[in-house]
Amino acid sequence: MHQATTKKGIIAWFAHNPVAANLLMLIIIVVGLGSAFTIQRAMFPAIEIEMIFVNVAYPGAAPEEVEQGVVLKIEEAINDIEGIKRVESDSFESNARIMIEPRDGVNLTKLMADIRNRIDGIQHFPQQAEKPIVSQPEVMFPALTLQLSGDINERSLKSLADDMRRELLTFPEISGATVVGARDYEIAIEISETLLREYHLTLGDVANIISASSLDLPAGSVRTENGEIMLRTTGQAYNQQEFESIVLKTWPDGTRLLLGDIATVADGFVDAAGFAAFNGVYSLGINVFAMGTQDIIETADAAKAFVAERTGSLPQGVTLDVWNDATYYLEGRLGMMLKNLAMGALLVFIILALFLEIKLAFWVMMGIPVCFLGAMAMINTPYIHASLDMISIFGFILVLGIVVDDAIIMGESAYSEQEKTGHSVESVVRGVYRVATPATFGVLTTIMAFLPTLFVQGVFGAFPAACGWVVILCLCFSLIESKWILPAHLAHSKPTKNRLLLRIDRVQQEVNWLLYHFVMYRYKPFMVKCVNSRYVTLAFFISLLILSCGLLAGGAVRTVLSPDTPGEFLQVELRMAEGAAEERTLEAVAKIAQAFHTMEEKYRRESGTDERLLNHMATYGFDRINGRIDVELTKEDERTISTRDVQERWRQEVGRIHGAEVFAIRSADGPQMGPSIAFDLMHKDIDTLREAATDLEEAMGHYTGIYDIRNGVSDTADEFHLELLPEAESLGITRFDLGNQVRHAFFGAEAQRVQRGIDEIKVMVRYPKTDRENVNSLNNMFIRTPSGDEVPFQTVARLEVKQGLLKATRINYQRAAEITAEANKREVEPDKVIADIEANVLPALQKKYPGLRYAISGMAEEESKMAVSMMVGFPLALFGIYALLAIPTKSYLQPLIIMGVIPFGMIGAIFGHWVSGYPLSMMSLMGVIALSGVVVNDSLILVDFVNRAVADGVDRLNAVIDAGTRRFRAILLTSLTTFFGLMPMLSERTAQAEMLVPMAISLAYGIVFATVITLLLIPCLYMILEDLASWRARRKDAPADAVAQS
Repeated sequence: MHQATTKKGIIAWFAHNPVAANLLMLIIIVVGLGSAFTIQRAMFPAIEIEMIFVNVAYPGAAPEEVEQGVVLKIEEAINDIEGIKRVESDSFESNARIMIEPRDGVNLTKLMADIRNRIDGIQHFPQQAEKPIVSQPEVMFPALTLQLSGDINERSLKSLADDMRRELLTFPEISGATVVGARDYEIAIEISETLLREYHLTLGDVANIISASSLDLPAGSVRTENGEIMLRTTGQAYNQQEFESIVLKTWPDGTRLLLGDIATVADGFVDAAGFAAFNGVYSLGINVFAMGTQDIIETADAAKAFVAERTGSLPQGVTLDVWNDATYYLEGRLGMMLKNLAMGALLVFIILALFLEIKLAFWVMMGIPVCFLGAMAMINTPYIHASLDMISIFGFILVLGIVVDDAIIMGESAYSEQEKTGHSVESVVRGVYRVATPATFGVLTTIMAFLPTLFVQGVFGAFPAACGWVVILCLCFSLIESKWILPAHLAHSKPTKNRLLLRIDRVQQEVNWLLYHFVMYRYKPFMVKCVNSRYVTLAFFISLLILSCGLLAGGAVRTVLSPDTPGEFLQVELRMAEGAAEERTLEAVAKIAQAFHTMEEKYRRESGTDERLLNHMATYGFDRINGRIDVELTKEDERTISTRDVQERWRQEVGRIHGAEVFAIRSADGPQMGPSIAFDLMHKDIDTLREAATDLEEAMGHYTGIYDIRNGVSDTADEFHLELLPEAESLGITRFDLGNQVRHAFFGAEAQRVQRGIDEIKVMVRYPKTDRENVNSLNNMFIRTPSGDEVPFQTVARLEVKQGLLKATRINYQRAAEITAEANKREVEPDKVIADIEANVLPALQKKYPGLRYAISGMAEEESKMAVSMMVGFPLALFGIYALLAIPTKSYLQPLIIMGVIPFGMIGAIFGHWVSGYPLSMMSLMGVIALSGVVVNDSLILVDFVNRAVADGVDRLNAVIDAGTRRFRAILLTSLTTFFGLMPMLSERTAQAEMLVPMAISLAYGIVFATVITLLLIPCLYMILEDLASWRARRKDAPADAVAQS
């Protein structure tokens, strides 16, 4: 019997020491299982939003006043702080919001402290402006919504909702809960102009009297022999009766004027119109959130337990519903992923069992749980701290077939060695050592290919990283498993004697005989032909590559970097034209809601089924002209129509809404990263900016598939500007007096803020509502002079109607306008539209309006960040792969042959997208990058085999042909396991999987094509390299021969 020298080293040590190998395996499994039960579950990876927000309330001020009084001062204070990349400030009515984006790698905490210090150093803000709040946005995951509905008044429902919210926050699993649809409390004191004049009072006087009379004051303490006794003045009014009994005036005869005598005190809600309804009934919602590292499923379970407990003690006629339950889908999706994982693992096992001895197949399969649990243990460490979500589970599915490649190559080599020399520990060790180097470097190339996923820039970076970590860790553990654990199992597993297993092995022997027959009589002659006509073969494959590039360039395969991911939730946004009556908004919301029911009826009639499409619908109206509808559709598996089609049908059914400026229906699943197309235009002059923005808006309207175009600068509304007349100055009335008195009458004078329980309630003094709704009240108003006289408004001031901005935007300290649009990604590629606008529309605008600048923002900006990091990552990964191939082959040119499969693997990926009809997306590109690492493994093993044979003195042509036939089984197996591991994912039709399928398509189809390339083209390329070497040798020899002849 052939006996080779005994191998030494760590692989041999583990093979001779099965106890150590088993203990190592046991430790990995136990730690991994412990981690699997404690890992945080979430829908998507945690997104880090690196932004700093500054919010300032300036009640009653117009956007331009907010900009002048607040925004410009803050911008001036922060404009020279180091580390700021972009500043966008929006001034709205009554408040300002400033968004500060830091440069990459800047310490956010320090930057936030610097900004806060600069803002605190601003000396003068307008008198009514409140303190600026500097904060960092926290990403909260809504677990579910509790909906309180019932036939009771607004105050009772709000206090019930507030109580429930406070109760929910006592649960440790629930970190956030907010009440939606409720108005804030307010005590409104309304006094008419005639009564104020009758008693010689102003609204400001009344507000001052209230704040002086209604208060609690500590007055120190009295020190008596028995100890200290506190002194307090308690006179704070808390409710309507207490406010009504505040004394406004007293006369010498003892008569008093009480607030209740001349004013209507309403202890109610803020003066903002709005409504909230759930399934058509007045209702308030409580959104329950999980934050940070909380497990969203535990949060939802705690909320559901609370609902079950509270349902029995609700008032008569009040119901409490759970809807918008994200965890139902999360559990469903995690379940779907785990099912695909199990199916994939089963298919991998069947394939292994068909080609390898059943025990060997079993031990190779054992590598999967070891690698997965090892990765699970590492993910849960503080260094990586990922969650178990859709993307990370997809990583496990992706790596399922790849993780066994290493073990297959090891096992197959050991098996071949045992076939030659018989079963012994030494033969296993020899077989493993023969392929240990190329197999290890093969795994390292795959890890290298996935490394760029960890460094993707932008908000979306967390998505590829979640997948990348899983794959990289699984592959690291596959190295440990296949080198240290597997050889010990193979060396110490006795040949099978079980009848059933022997019968299965007989099937496997037949399959192997068929495979051998195919290799020797079909593959080998064909490969010899290919190698003999190697240049024709190369030309054929290059022409295929050109064809597949044509599919991309010609648009047969579309490119949409981040495709829509439809789910079960839809959201409608409605904004009516400025100045529209609230009734019009209510009508529009009702019309949209009714359109859904009509569409549902029509669909039932068309399909002849009684399918329900709607689960729940919540409608909201706020700020007089805004409406929102949240819809939860029935579960995807309960209906035959897709969410996208429901969305389209609903939009068609609604048609055009008269007077609506914004009407958009969008899928509310997954993180929203802004509009598909967004441009920021910047110019010093607001009128030029408005014209340029209108031109751009019109140009965008010409593209098909673009809808919901919004122009951020075009929104203007009528404003009354007060002009002080010379007569006023002679009476001593200043602009401040005039503005203040008008503000008190119409917006209200804030008398004080009352703390009632946990609510802070404003006490406002103003005109009655009827007087505030028309302009005549302003003309009938009397202005008080400093001497106490009253003069009609018209004698001291003039009213002018002017157009004012509804929102003033500034970007990087310049006036700006944001023009945004949504794209129907099934019809149009947003990237192409943006590129076309940049090439054809914007240069013309810049010529027409000198000084105009622009920038891309929104989803497009995030996509470009992502694309740039991929453009950088891909070449770096390729160089890393080249380096890892150059080391084992000890050559500069051979790695290029091996990497020659990468572009040809892409043919398969593009072809797969073409066949399946999916557009190329971010995930497809990730798949292609992953593919480049996987496809080189087989080529490396082939080339390594040829090199060894040549080193042993075999002729190169024979070595190439022999390598192809000898390594055929291992190469076929690694490709089949990868393909079948992804097979269940490819056939997945649910909406949830739609985002992830393109990556599986790239990898699965790419692998199949790359296998053909490896088995046919690599031998040709190897011989072409040999031809080149001999040609160069001849070139060198020719001058020498010439010299010799002469």
